[in-house]
Amino acid sequence: MSSTPSSGSARVTRREAIRTTGRALAGVASGVGLSQVSLEGASQATQAPPAPTPASPSDLDPNPGDKLRVATCQFPVSGNPAENAKFIREFMHQAAEAGAHLLHTSEASLSGYAGIDFRSFESYEWRALRSETTALRKLAQSLHLWLVLGSAHYLDATTKPTNCLYLVDAEGRVADRYDKCFCTGGDQKHYSVGDRLVTRDIRGVRIGLAICYDICWPQLYIGYREKGVTVMIHSFHNARSKGKNCLDALNVHQVPTRCADNRMWAVCNNSSQPYSHWGSFIARPDASIPKQLAINQPGMLIHDFPDGLSAGGWYHNFKPMQKRDDEIMSWGTPGKHPRQADGQVEP
Repeated sequence: MSSTPSSGSARVTRREAIRTTGRALAGVASGVGLSQVSLEGASQATQAPPAPTPASPSDLDPNPGDKLRVATCQFPVSGNPAENAKFIREFMHQAAEAGAHLLHTSEASLSGYAGIDFRSFESYEWRALRSETTALRKLAQSLHLWLVLGSAHYLDATTKPTNCLYLVDAEGRVADRYDKCFCTGGDQKHYSVGDRLVTRDIRGVRIGLAICYDICWPQLYIGYREKGVTVMIHSFHNARSKGKNCLDALNVHQVPTRCADNRMWAVCNNSSQPYSHWGSFIARPDASIPKQLAINQPGMLIHDFPDGLSAGGWYHNFKPMQKRDDEIMSWGTPGKHPRQADGQVEP
């Protein structure tokens, strides 16, 4: 889900982002400059959404113990997989150095977002995308790091790909793949619709995967809660826009509400390609956002799970809504291609 694409003049390259902040590596704490690396404990009380606050790598507990440490990143996603992969590799190294077990990237972070970051998949360089995907999987294996990788999943030459999240395990294998279920009208011009929820237990925490417009459909979080998920890993693309609109407010309110309704936590990220409508954040079931990155600049945020509530926070829903047996779980007609049905098929 994204707003109308802006003119090409808004594009920020990796080199420009680094030069602007004077830092050689995306994701190192620098006030509200290139990035902020932060680890939020269970007791800090903040407003939602908070003003971005700087954090120092020294704030991180070097030993997360038995918890799952999740790093989520944002950078100016483009239509160039090689350029996007450079950002992702840098954040993978930083996440590993910070003791994270999983790095989470934004919607279409490797492939670029069709219709926004590039015009269409006509003449798309799928071989180049596969090459970058393979290299990132090898790096995940080397770093022993799980990777949630936003991309596009090829089906065949005549079938639209899916808008997907590859769940790459710490051995570099595709453990599963989530295909975006609720696709906007714009999405459906370029992508096949998904119809399968994806969960995984990592270090005792059950995560669920979601993409962008999924947030507008309450039944998706309900469906994940009924599968035992406590932490949603949710990738967005609300960027490369001409300026402010309703998306500046929508997701920073919808996500905490979904979390409050379902007694869940969420890790949400966005492309930082200007204009990006909001910065990546964590949401809690007390409807608070304990930490959020600045917009329009690369950055990384780190959080440990299981998590608690903010100081002064409490659970609001003691009997969460159940999903109807006949509830729709996709927007658009789901694809039936064999390469879509298999969540572990090679990219």
